Amino acid sequence: MRVVCTELNDFITNLQVEPTTSVLQQVVHISTTRRPLDNLDKHKAVRFNVTFHASAVVCLDDGGQYLLDYGEDCGIDYEDAEKELNGTQRADSLRKKLVEFCDECGLKVRPGIIEV
Repeated sequence: MRVVCTELNDFITNLQVEPTTSVLQQVVHISTTRRPLDNLDKHKAVRFNVTFHASAVVCLDDGGQYLLDYGEDCGIDYEDAEKELNGTQRADSLRKKLVEFCDECGLKVRPGIIEV
C-alpha cells in the first residue's frame, strides 16, 4: 500500500500519529531533483525544474507496511545572468522544515527516494 500526501504538513501529520519506532529503521528519505528543461544536456541548460520528495516506510502492528510518500514541484531555477533560484529556495525551505521535525522526534534523514 502507498499513502500519497500532496502537502508537507500532511506528510508530517502522518508521521506524528505513528510511533517513531514504527518508521522502518527510523529513517525518512529526502531528495531534491533538478531536471533541465528544453531537453538540453544539464551542462548546457539554463532552466531547471526542481522537485522535492520525501518518503518513509511505516510498519503496522499486524506485520504489514505502507509507503508514506510526498512530492512537490517547487518551481523553476534560471541559471542565466540573473541566477533566479526560486525552485531551489522552495525545496530548501521544505527540506529545512522536515529535517527540523525529524530531529525533534528522533527520526534520521537520509538521501534518496523509496520506490515501489
